[in-house]
Amino acid sequence: MINNDEFSEEDIVRYLKQHPSFFEHHPMLLKRLHLQHDSGQAISLIERQNHIFRQENRDLIDRLNKFINVAQRNDRLFLKLQALVLKLIECEQLNEMAAILQKGLIENFDVDDVQLVLSHQVSRDGDLWLHCDKHTLLKQFPSVIKDQKSSCGIFDEETRSLLFGQTPMGSLALGAIKCKSGQVGILALGSKSDAHFRSGTDTLFLSHLANVISRLLDRFSD
Repeated sequence: MINNDEFSEEDIVRYLKQHPSFFEHHPMLLKRLHLQHDSGQAISLIERQNHIFRQENRDLIDRLNKFINVAQRNDRLFLKLQALVLKLIECEQLNEMAAILQKGLIENFDVDDVQLVLSHQVSRDGDLWLHCDKHTLLKQFPSVIKDQKSSCGIFDEETRSLLFGQTPMGSLALGAIKCKSGQVGILALGSKSDAHFRSGTDTLFLSHLANVISRLLDRFSD
């Protein structure tokens, strides 16, 4: 007679994994094995297996629906971004480009405010972009500009003040402006919500837009 102590649960699990057709050769065991259902009633192993399969199918469907929703959202964002880029390409003046950029992003991309900060020529009253010297920008945003790595999150008060002055912003998304002329800048998107631009937010579209702006700005350099 075999002592039950000779086999651990791990041994049995390992054996069944190595012999997935075990119950096909011993069908009578399925009738004798019962498991506790969520309702508290005892059910057969086959019923339990079907229950697990149905739950896994529901989980897979939920995941698939999430992927589809993300893909549809990205498609909509891409079309909006494409329309915005086409308008920017037609601009002949820096202020015109800044105006279209601000209007397009606020109206179509769930952004509360937009700031284009450049190390180009000094801005004047009425200009829709903000001037900041190159040294300050490189010091304040080293990873964003030098590595051209867009960044999202809740930044310190100094950063928020530099970009948006006294306008309260909860979270920011920053894209790097780096022109062939050597001039640099920041495309800053601001949200009043602390949770809107999180550190894990996808920045692919922002980086693409910042690259487009970098190329277009060379035509406006002195």
